[in-house]
Parts: sequence; structure tokens; C-alpha cells
Amino acid sequence: MKRKLMTVVRRWKEEGCSRPLLIKGVRRCGKTYLAEEAGRSLFDDDWVKLDFQTDLARMDAVFAGPTSDVEGILRRISDYAGRAVTPATLLIFDEVQLSERALNSLRFFSGTGQPIIATGSLFGVTLKRRELPFPSGVQQEELHPLDFEEFLWAYDQCPMAEAIREHARSLEPYVLHDRALELFDRWTVVGGMPRPVLASLSNQGFEPVREQQREIVDTYVSDMTDPENGISGAAALRVWKSAPQQLVRSSTKKFKYADVERGGRRSRLLEPLEWLEAAGIVSQQNLTHDTSAPLTPAGDEDGSFFKVFVADTGIMFHQFGIGAETYLDPNVRPLLSADFRGGLAENATMQAFEANGIETFYWTPGKSGGSGELDFVYQDRLARVVPVEVKSGRNVGARTLKRFMTEARSPYAVRLSTKQFGRSVDEKTGMELRSLPLYAAFCLGTDAV
Repeated sequence: MKRKLMTVVRRWKEEGCSRPLLIKGVRRCGKTYLAEEAGRSLFDDDWVKLDFQTDLARMDAVFAGPTSDVEGILRRISDYAGRAVTPATLLIFDEVQLSERALNSLRFFSGTGQPIIATGSLFGVTLKRRELPFPSGVQQEELHPLDFEEFLWAYDQCPMAEAIREHARSLEPYVLHDRALELFDRWTVVGGMPRPVLASLSNQGFEPVREQQREIVDTYVSDMTDPENGISGAAALRVWKSAPQQLVRSSTKKFKYADVERGGRRSRLLEPLEWLEAAGIVSQQNLTHDTSAPLTPAGDEDGSFFKVFVADTGIMFHQFGIGAETYLDPNVRPLLSADFRGGLAENATMQAFEANGIETFYWTPGKSGGSGELDFVYQDRLARVVPVEVKSGRNVGARTLKRFMTEARSPYAVRLSTKQFGRSVDEKTGMELRSLPLYAAFCLGTDAV
């Protein structure tokens, strides 16, 4: 399964592997597969995997000595592997967060040239209980669930992925627009977790996909309710179940503690929410009133001026218990709640921004007066502020876009919808509005847009 992060891994290999490569990400997003594929394709199948999840007792023995004793660690790894580990052998430390000593040892491998790819999840959670410092001298990268472009690659639709990028640049209508929308709807219900994606390719319907999604959700629930976490598992579970429901609320989609449980308070629910975010299961989007860079979160008294998104839209869809076949039926989907469809579209857009490493905010006028809200605003590297409005249907009224563009002096605005690519320019103001289909959200913040 082709992943964009492999380009980074390949560059790391070409530059000499001077620092250990630490790949982080939410559980079940494909970190182990990526590391093993690097061993097969970039290191001529010369690799040794240390699995801290299934063989922790032996791993503790491998790292029993001083974490600075690189030669001793390599000797013990050779003993464990039953073969010599050479300076060209790739070492994979899988789920390295489970061993504090192994994680700390990475700093001492820095500069040795020994190729090491470490993978791990729950770093933001487990580090709170560690005695040794997080290692310096490592290259950290984040792996996300497959975005729609990677999903197209998995479906052997590479020409379509490239065509979408080209049309995002030219904004000319795309001949396969309807087909691209169909595949995007499929990605919305399947999501970007590798196992559900592979199950969706099996031509056995959506039941195998649901089984894989159910297993992932069960894993997350087990993690968040583990007594060793030091948080209220029951509260974390309530937050987890409430987050998708709040995104499809008919009124504001702002996260409300009171909607999690009766009498819900920030003091009780903040820590579980922070745990879910640290685990990568959800992400937060703050409110801003700014119209110029740098964009900053709006100040508030109770810390509740933010939205909570699910890391993978397919997992979010699964949480609602609606059959994929039902959603994908063009005669039935329009009958489903518009707020539900809109919430999925916003979450899918947030997932695209997260995959591109772009921080976004939602915007309201604040003290400047007036009403209205923009779904997404972000600043590019030129410090320009770009607004993005998301519409799940074809009714795409402008509303607050013009006001924001005037105040922010935005170079253009983007409207995501089910409509074709296009561009319109206001004759009086010269403001440019770029229309992109929802399936082109992965182009946002890149050279294509």
C-alpha cells in the first residue's frame, strides 16, 4: 500500500540515516507496515524487527544495560535475531513507547549511521509517566490515516489522483467528476485505516470493512479505559461517543462539555479529552477572530471554544451505525440528515488538512460585531490567510466569505462542495472564489492550490 511518507523515508535513507527515524501516529494507521516495507524495498530485505508489543520481556533483556552502550545493544540484538547485525541492517523498533530504555537509547544511536526506524503510538500519553527524557537527535515524522489521494492509489487510480491535482491548479472541469465523487463517498465510509481499506478491496461487500472498523474502535476503547491510564475511562468513553454527535449538531458544532453528560463540566472532562487528543484519536480546532497572520486562538473563560474532529472519517461514520450501502445509495443519501452529511464533509476536510500538516481554525467576527462563521481558515507560508467553506450539497451560498476576504485581504477563498472545479471573480472587488470538489481537499495547502 503506497504511502506518501515513504518519500520521506527514502530521502532519509539516501541522506545516510544519520539520525534514527521515529514514526508516530494513531494506533492502526499503518506504521509497522510502512517500516517493514522500507526494510523490504530500501534495504534489500536486510532488516530486523524488535516487537515491543508481543515480546516485551526479551526486549527488556536486550536493553538491560546502559542505554548509551550502543555496541552492547547491537550485540544483544544480533543474539536475539540469530544473525549478525551489520551497519547496513535496518533495525525496526516497533511500538517503542512500551520500553522507556529502548526509546531513550535512540539518542545514542544518533550519528552512528546505524539505520533505525522506530514506530510508536500514544506518545503523548505514555510520556507523562516516564523517568528518562524523550530522546534528542531523532527525526520525528507523523503518519496519518490514508487521505483520499492515497486511497485512490490503493484502488489503482493513480491517473485520477494526478488529474485531480492538475484540475485543482487549472480549475477546469474534470470529465470524471461523477466517478471521483463516487470514490470519495466510498472513502468517506471506509476511511483511511489500512485494514478497512484492504477489506474494501476484497469484493466481499462492506461487512469485512465493518468488522475491521469495529476491531479498531474496540482497540481504542480498551486503550482509553485501561486503569493504568490514570484517567476516568468512563468519562473518556463518553467524550469519545459524544464528539462525532456534536459535529453533526444542527446548531453550532462547537464542542460542549454539557452535551457529553448531564451536568458535564470542564474540570471533569478536560483530562479525558486531552488524553484522546494525545493518543491521536481526535483532534481539536480552535476558534479565532483574527483576520491577519499569525492566526491565534480566541481567548475564552471556560476553554470550550473549539471543535473536536475524529482522526479518521471512516471510523466516525462507523460510530453512527448506518450501513455503508445505505449511505452510498444515491436515492437514499439525500434523505439522510443534511447536518450528518455536512459533519462528515467537515471531518473529511479536517482529515485532509491534518495529513498535510496544516493548522486550521474556525472563524467568527468576535467583538468586531456581526454574525456568521467560517468552517476553516488557515495561513500559508507567505502569511496569507485563506478561508475555506465546506458544503456537502450543491447549495453553496457565499454568506460571510466576502466580509472575511475584505478584512483579511485574502488572495482567494476556497469553497468545497459536490460541484465541479471552477473560478469566479467579483467584478467590483476583484475577489477570487475557487470552487473545488470535496474530493480535492487533499490538494489544500499544497502547490496545487
